Amino acid sequence: MQSLGLLLHDVSRLLKAEFERRTRDTGLTLNQWRVLATLSRKGGQTQAALAAAIEVSPMTVSDVIERLESQGLVQRAPDPLDSRAKRVTLTEAAVPVVARARDVANQVYASALSGLSEPERATMVHALTHIFDNLVAMAATEQDVD
Repeated sequence: MQSLGLLLHDVSRLLKAEFERRTRDTGLTLNQWRVLATLSRKGGQTQAALAAAIEVSPMTVSDVIERLESQGLVQRAPDPLDSRAKRVTLTEAAVPVVARARDVANQVYASALSGLSEPERATMVHALTHIFDNLVAMAATEQDVD
């Protein structure tokens, strides 16, 4: 039997690769898509929050934002709560781009989950959510010890 960790990693890697393959014509990178998706879900974010959300360095997210800004998909402005920080928001031009990404992601998920019944899908989501919650709790406990 394949290890759970390796299987989760491989499924995640293959989902990302398929999303990238289907969106290659846009010229956007996976990190650019991740920034757009995060802003779409959470609204305006500081660059530091975006870096943490997509798990890249602040320098990397700065480069990603710069490219997205040059394409007119995001804009940066001083954060009203912290004058040292820049707040990044989506532009109107990003709305159809994000909608396309959602459509592609839904197609990838539908293909990946084909052959699984609704109860099987619900069980999988429940189990993964439980694993996720356990790992978040473990990380929080570890931070409390530090």
